[in-house]
Amino acid sequence: MGLAFPYKITVKLPSDLEVIPSIRKYVSETLVACGFSTKFAFRSEIIIDEICNNAISYGSNGDADKEIELACEIHEDRMEMSVKDRGGSQIHTDRLKEAVSRNRLGLPIEYEDSKLGLEIVKLLSETIEFNVDENNVTSIHAVRRREEGVFQTS
Repeated sequence: MGLAFPYKITVKLPSDLEVIPSIRKYVSETLVACGFSTKFAFRSEIIIDEICNNAISYGSNGDADKEIELACEIHEDRMEMSVKDRGGSQIHTDRLKEAVSRNRLGLPIEYEDSKLGLEIVKLLSETIEFNVDENNVTSIHAVRRREEGVFQTS
């Protein structure tokens, strides 16, 4: 397709779970056009789905007036994804901070009484970083590397 690396996708999404499928599909199709395998693209869709879903559900409290920002940067050897919300409730960000602390200790990421879905993101990503600032604005950054020796040209 002749896309120049790094290829960047940045989009602000309304805080509506129904918009996630279309953006994750767009990113997936872009990955395939950039020479990544369909397996890589599908697994990347899972990551995008989980981190966007969490940002909308917990970071925006489902408030349709709020938005989240998704940034994807596609390199020849990896994809980097970042999602930033506009700040959720104190209870949700406190629990996320606790989950981040557990993650840094190598413990499972737990949130409320169930998994956040971040365990699958952690499993599928090379790295995952969390940040919650003083205004409770949360950002999650995940890096997913291309499988060794896999490059499609069609």
